[in-house]
Amino acid sequence: MRFDSKEILIQELCGNHVDFYLEDDMFEIEGTAYLEDDKIIIRVLSAVMHIRRICGKFLELQVKNKRLYAQRIDTGKIFEMEINRIYKNLVDPTGEDFLHMKTIGVDQFFQKSTDTLVWFDPDQNNWTIEINKINMFSHGDRSSYENIEDLFKAHPEHMGGVWQAVLFSSSVMEGE
Repeated sequence: MRFDSKEILIQELCGNHVDFYLEDDMFEIEGTAYLEDDKIIIRVLSAVMHIRRICGKFLELQVKNKRLYAQRIDTGKIFEMEINRIYKNLVDPTGEDFLHMKTIGVDQFFQKSTDTLVWFDPDQNNWTIEINKINMFSHGDRSSYENIEDLFKAHPEHMGGVWQAVLFSSSVMEGE
């Protein structure tokens, strides 16, 4: 998915959470996106301390020459921006919550605090959990199940907490 127009950004971002990077930095920033006076605003919710000082509390998103930029509202400083994930939070989800999200096109769920990933594989027609996924190059412990209820029963200690229902993921889109 390309974010090369304001209309696409409004449709995909507003009302959702976003995990992103500014310029060539390796530190993730998390925020929520909303529309205010026809401007797409990101309210920064979390980042490491030095990045938080650099990016501020609010960023206005802009599309110029098919590139995405984030401008600090208070200082006007402009950064090139890369979106990593767009998601909705699910708190202490059930298998039914995952199935509901699947009906609207979401088939990947991530719990950032434990680096646990759950996804539906349509080719295998099963649900897979990967516990302690460290990064895109290192895999954690994987198990697959015919249905989501069996996955939840087998891993109750991993299924509580805040999960991200991933609406967009750059790594999935790029095939990594």
